[in-house]
Amino acid sequence: MEELTVGPWRKPGKDRLYVNRPGAKGESVAWLDCRTGVVTITDREYEAAALAKIEEWCRTCGRTIPPRTVKPHAGPTREPVRPPQPSSPPHTPSLPVLPPLTAADDLARNRPGAGLQSMIRADEQRHKWLVRVAAKLVGDSLGGEQRLKGLAGEEIVGGLLESLKPAGWEVLHGIPLPTGADIDHVVIGPPGVFTVNAKHHPDASVFVGDGAVKINRSSHPYLQNSEFEADRTARLLSRWCGFDVPVHPVIAVVGARKISHSADAQRVEVLDAALIGSALSARPALLSPARQEQIYWIARHRYVWSQLGKRGSRSR
Repeated sequence: MEELTVGPWRKPGKDRLYVNRPGAKGESVAWLDCRTGVVTITDREYEAAALAKIEEWCRTCGRTIPPRTVKPHAGPTREPVRPPQPSSPPHTPSLPVLPPLTAADDLARNRPGAGLQSMIRADEQRHKWLVRVAAKLVGDSLGGEQRLKGLAGEEIVGGLLESLKPAGWEVLHGIPLPTGADIDHVVIGPPGVFTVNAKHHPDASVFVGDGAVKINRSSHPYLQNSEFEADRTARLLSRWCGFDVPVHPVIAVVGARKISHSADAQRVEVLDAALIGSALSARPALLSPARQEQIYWIARHRYVWSQLGKRGSRSR
């Protein structure tokens, strides 16, 4: 029998856990109402395996879920189901242990440019107190011109991405990495996950082709960096979610006078930041709502990103 996956799903007044068949568009075979403990079975063939998945999740989620009561889809409620014996659940791949989410570790609280803002504050702290006071009085910044320009670009792109939220997308900013770098923005929607790099080049001429991005004829390794970032993000999220997570690299250019592309197909989408909302929304859907919610729940944990590149994490 196919392996099943689970994913939490929440909206005002509803709190559910869906059990899905494998694949990017895996259909639901059962779902748990986390507030009442009622399990609705939508595919009888998978009932035993789905109940085993639900019980495993309830044991490890860190929440108190009412005793489970099982009912078929659109059918009457049956007697409460007893948890399966340890030998009965089918074999499932080991997933890393996700610790409880605290406010300090919730990346959904980050504002656009959070990573650069931390770097700028660190730069300022390297100066003596009197120098910092004097700079503040004259409205000067000690953070460096390039970082300030980069911060402005991330704030602009972040604001444009926030406009996707009413349509059901999730947006995270300033994802910290163990290397000390960060991912400017991670966007999660029906077409999958997007790692978005903001590049601020006021009044510049941008050309994309021959495996490089040229800013006023000067080459930059933006494409290679974005591909690497998307690939390792896909590996990380897939390992924590238990299914393949599609991740697409995007470069959003702020303030450019012109952006042109060669005929060569590029995996990394390089576009004017002003178009990013419509460009992402136009992509075909790849994720079910339950899987989208599960990816977002994983991705917002600071701890998950701290494990990037590490092996041997504890498993369930």
